[in-house]
Amino acid sequence: MAVLGTLCLVPALGAQSTQRPSSVLRVVWGVTEAGEASEQWLAMLRKRLARAAYDSVASLRKPLTASERAWGELILSRTTAWEREVPALSELFRPVGPPAEVLIVIGNRGAEDAFTHDPTTIGFDLAALQANYHDSRLPVNGDRIDRFFRHEFVHLLQKAWLPVHPWVTDTPLRGALAEIWAEGLGNYYSLSARWRSSNGERSDVAARALAELEPRFVARLAALACARPDAAAALTRDLSWGQFERKWGALSAALWLEGEPNTAAALRRFVVAGPAGVWDLADRQLASALRPVLIEARMADSLCAAAGSAK
Repeated sequence: MAVLGTLCLVPALGAQSTQRPSSVLRVVWGVTEAGEASEQWLAMLRKRLARAAYDSVASLRKPLTASERAWGELILSRTTAWEREVPALSELFRPVGPPAEVLIVIGNRGAEDAFTHDPTTIGFDLAALQANYHDSRLPVNGDRIDRFFRHEFVHLLQKAWLPVHPWVTDTPLRGALAEIWAEGLGNYYSLSARWRSSNGERSDVAARALAELEPRFVARLAALACARPDAAAALTRDLSWGQFERKWGALSAALWLEGEPNTAAALRRFVVAGPAGVWDLADRQLASALRPVLIEARMADSLCAAAGSAK
């Protein structure tokens, strides 16, 4: 199948001589002129979907609508600017560098608005973008697509970091910490202006969200300590999925990072600490009345892990 086209964006000669390592972004369409999904897009769907869900969309002939094509063109128009952002994002993960080349695949079925596929591939589902955010020409959507790229590119950097600094998810709580670390950092880069602090003060919407999320964060981690895997699935279902304002793990961590006195230093510290850094971040940011519960959860998980390994 012939795809609609490929755009390879290469930095200007000499531009990287005094800069930190960057990445070349290569953008391809995941749908053909005839409306069939490309082999690359199908491979991405197979990794994400159950068999029945995959079968329901894989064979669809779904040509791009004008609105979907406009979202694709918006992505294409932003990639040169995105390449310029890569060194700063990568600085958080030094000495682990970014991928030399990143493939960005833009399809129109079966996925979320933005996602990572493997350590070098990002996907955008144009149909999901149109359904969720409407006309790509709205002023807010240029900023939104930039934030989505930062979120997903950080996930690529995390995928490069973790093999060098492995984290053992031998308990449900340690698995939750890994997800909070990954999605908390990603969601920090997804925050729009209304979530950002001003003059050292949290925005009203951020303060209201944390007032609801922080007790849930502590309660869920406490419940996860020594939880069985089948119970853990229900406890973590909305950790980083579903309505943005209700992501008790990802949004809490993102807003805590936003509220740190020196955000750049806090982001670097959070990356270097790995998932264990969630404990320190929460301890610094939580209301004092909630901290003892978190300490108990951490101790209980350690005891249960030790008991399990002794069997």
